[in-house]
Amino acid sequence: MKCKENTQEALVKTLAHELHEALEAEQEAWEKQFEEDVKAGHLDYLREEALEDLRAGRCFDL
Repeated sequence: MKCKENTQEALVKTLAHELHEALEAEQEAWEKQFEEDVKAGHLDYLREEALEDLRAGRCFDL
C-alpha cells in the first residue's frame, strides 16, 4: 500500500481506515466460511458433543 499523505495525522487516518476495511473483509470471509462449514456438516460433531454433555448432566445454567 502506498500512502501519499502530507501529514502524520492524515497518514494515521488513512492507515486506520485501511485496517478497518481489511478487518471487515476478513470477518466477512470468516463468516462465509463458517456458514459453508455448517451447511456441509463439518461442525456436527460439536453439536453431538454438546448434546452428549447435556444428556450426561455435565451442563449447568449460567
